[in-house]
Amino acid sequence: MTNANGAGWWETRAFAVTLVLLSAVPLLWPALPPLSDLPGHMGRWHIAMALPTSPDLQRYYDYRWALIPNLGMDLLVPALAHLFPFEVATKLAVIAIPMLTVAGLLWAAREAHGRVPPTAMFAVPLAYAWPFQFGFVNFALSQALAFCALALWIRLGRQDRLVLRALLFVPIACVLWISHSFGWGLFGLMAAGADVARVRASGRGWPASFVMAALQCVPLGVPLIAMIAAAASGRGAGGLGADDWFNLTVKTMWLLSLFRDRWQWFDLLSLLTVIGVLYAALRSRRMVFSSLLGLPALLCLGAFVVLPRLLMGGAYVDMRIAPAGMMLALVAIRPTDVAQSRTLALLAVAFVLIRLTGDTVSFVERSSEQQRELAAIYYIPRGAAVLSLVARPCNGAWTDLRRDHLPGLAIVRRDTFSNEQWAIEGQQALQIRYAIAAPYTADPGQSVYPSICADIGSDFKTTIAQFPRAAFTHVWTIGFAPGAAKAPDLRVIWTNGQSTLYRVVR
Repeated sequence: MTNANGAGWWETRAFAVTLVLLSAVPLLWPALPPLSDLPGHMGRWHIAMALPTSPDLQRYYDYRWALIPNLGMDLLVPALAHLFPFEVATKLAVIAIPMLTVAGLLWAAREAHGRVPPTAMFAVPLAYAWPFQFGFVNFALSQALAFCALALWIRLGRQDRLVLRALLFVPIACVLWISHSFGWGLFGLMAAGADVARVRASGRGWPASFVMAALQCVPLGVPLIAMIAAAASGRGAGGLGADDWFNLTVKTMWLLSLFRDRWQWFDLLSLLTVIGVLYAALRSRRMVFSSLLGLPALLCLGAFVVLPRLLMGGAYVDMRIAPAGMMLALVAIRPTDVAQSRTLALLAVAFVLIRLTGDTVSFVERSSEQQRELAAIYYIPRGAAVLSLVARPCNGAWTDLRRDHLPGLAIVRRDTFSNEQWAIEGQQALQIRYAIAAPYTADPGQSVYPSICADIGSDFKTTIAQFPRAAFTHVWTIGFAPGAAKAPDLRVIWTNGQSTLYRVVR
């Protein structure tokens, strides 16, 4: 069916709005989005807001606001918390991320193709790709904004309003960088690729196209000034993780994990679906690729291959960029046959509905799992110092129970000390001042891996025997049987059979 203008139903603004709204559905039921790192981030945001009025938090933490490239949700959530309760504000801010992601993708597709092709819908479920499930919310927000910025970049370029674009994208680049530096870098790749394609379409050769695109992207480099100043002052983030360059085994796992959530068969079938769409587009003469989006997708793929896992104090750098490349590749496809477009539109809608239904069911179950663990917080006194030890599997399990940073919610609800916070120079404004808790002061000290893969984190038996008793009032073991913490000065005060809260008897 087409409307009076000859556009398919999938190309209407009403349907685009419907897709944006549908993208929020998996997050509506859970009281808190069940993302791995989110409770830890919430702890940091609460500290930033409550520190001036909480003597308990003041004993444990310091928070020094600074211009760092990792502040997207750190700014958004406290702003919303002036209007809503803190945990509601967090939920609303997280819901905005997939909605902005889908809106940006559809907008970019419209600017590149002149209309939204049905194949663009196959990219919608990737708003819940593994980096988002991991809880990389600052990056995910920056990526969503980057897709919206890409659409505006293509639009102004097509209209030949290059001076206006240069002026507008100085502050836009700064916003992306402040939200998260990797999101800013991702946008730089996408903008450069789109401009190379635009200049090439005017008849210029490849060398001239790259030079002209580089000149057009100069305004995007303004944040480099802050990065150079931070490096000169010694406030920059950590260096490269050289051991993780070109690790093809790990990179293969990242690609297989694009949809990774709970059910491996379901996630891999979803991946096969989008790979099938790309393969069909490459083989079919009735489907074409827009170079305005296809070239940025290729640049993202190249960056995924080249980048290491660790860079500038951040982890999983290459993994974060893989879904963006896939999303761009999918929205770059445009069928040229009307009948084929209708068929693809129906298949894409079915894929979106099935995948988002699976995400919704998974999130409902994860929320229930997390709430069972969080019942321990009721028994933690306000201002307590809690040593958290969370059982982590080796990398063999497809699903993740997402308990690593659950103790961060004890900070939110009880103003406690928790040893799961991040304190990376140049990445967080949070500083830990509770020196007597050393060496159990920060992430990954809460993580306990089996001995066969325990290259980071804590050893359970050693920690229980040696942790500084003067520093901690409670021990919270997650994923260990009651009584696993064998020490004469630990008393069980709560357990659900899988996790246990102990009081340190002095």
